[in-house]
Amino acid sequence: MKFVKYGFSSALTITYLIYILWGIWTNEAVLPGPGVAHFFILCFCLTLVAYLEGLQVAILNCEHVDPEKKKESHPRAYKLMTAVRQGNNVERFLVGRQFFTIFVMTLFAQVSSFPDVSHLGIPDAVWFIFIATGLPGALVVTTIGSLQPQLLAAKDPWNFLNLRGSYSVLMLCFALEWTGICTHFAWMLIAILRKTLFRSELSPKDKAVEMSTQDQAFDYLKYVVSFGVLGMYFSYLMFGMWSGESLLGQSGVPGPVVFIIFSCCILFLALLEGVQVAILVRENKDPDENNFAVTHPRAHALMKRATHEKNVRRFLIGRQFFVIFVVFLINQCTIYPDISKMGVNNVLWFIVIQLGLPTALNVLCFGQLPAQLLANLDPMLFMNRPGPRFTLEVCLFTEMTGIAHFSWVVTSMSMATWFKVSASALDDLVTYKDLQSKDGKQNTALEVEKGQQEV
Repeated sequence: MKFVKYGFSSALTITYLIYILWGIWTNEAVLPGPGVAHFFILCFCLTLVAYLEGLQVAILNCEHVDPEKKKESHPRAYKLMTAVRQGNNVERFLVGRQFFTIFVMTLFAQVSSFPDVSHLGIPDAVWFIFIATGLPGALVVTTIGSLQPQLLAAKDPWNFLNLRGSYSVLMLCFALEWTGICTHFAWMLIAILRKTLFRSELSPKDKAVEMSTQDQAFDYLKYVVSFGVLGMYFSYLMFGMWSGESLLGQSGVPGPVVFIIFSCCILFLALLEGVQVAILVRENKDPDENNFAVTHPRAHALMKRATHEKNVRRFLIGRQFFVIFVVFLINQCTIYPDISKMGVNNVLWFIVIQLGLPTALNVLCFGQLPAQLLANLDPMLFMNRPGPRFTLEVCLFTEMTGIAHFSWVVTSMSMATWFKVSASALDDLVTYKDLQSKDGKQNTALEVEKGQQEV
């Protein structure tokens, strides 16, 4: 059965990759420009998302390890980790990375979507499900650009950190986080939710950071800019959906239905992000403490199911696919190839609209950061809602199908060619995990989400 899953996943992913390359070769991509440019954009997107995913795993694995012993053997990794360990730079990287991951997938969706390409005689309903929803791009990104670098970085994090370009990607994330565009609107939304739909008895940690008058004024300016940009982009997305300009709209889906699909995707994405954080926060704690079986029955039952055998790992793999697929489906709702440019200069329109910034910022501020931080604040309250259990079961079922197993094949090929795992890498990881267990700490993806609360 295992080999059947590998064969199915490999065949499906390779077929989708050929379809994408064929669409680019025939210049059918929805993004304006020549096919050659689209091919380079495709490679750029896969490369950048691979750096972002791999660096996340590698940095969190090495965050608490003194980089001095790697100064001679891994000079680029030493430089990167020295910068990361200063102040709250881990958290700054994670926030910047979150935006760029969504932005890259949005850009990838535009070079892998071909609304006018021939259906090759395939029935419209089948074409819609397996092609028009963005599944080709989602599966290619998941197996090649997302899971593969995570697996490589888990095998040898210092080798991954030492790759050329890693430090540049780190600086790119720092620069984006500094602008405040992708976070400040989310903070206000979180504050509103905590006073309305998510009333928790638990309080977030105080930042306890003194700000000068000048810094406060600059922070308020970031709020204004963030609100202005998000408001403009949200209005643009709503106008395009209701006027039938989206790719799904051009496939015959009515505007109101496109809006419903978009809203459901944002809600499901929020559940995927929040459930991940909540499960990882509670994974190593007793689900029966504080009488949770009575006060939070749904959350208690969810954690019993999640912590059974290897279900946490299975959930995370299934979730990884769904996050990417949902983002690609959102792009099918928010890409408007024929919409009026309203007199805006072509170059400016390309930069601020067609590259995918409207979708990326809205997904980040509505579908990701609020759910992550609220789930981190009170995981049991978050999981006690009706939707999280359904989200867990869907992810477990998806992992069982083996749809992303091709990532293991690609990872093995990479390790046999360009990514040589050093002999001491696994020993270093074992030693590090032993030290962590002695200190009573946990080195899990929880660090990713917890860091964002301090930003």
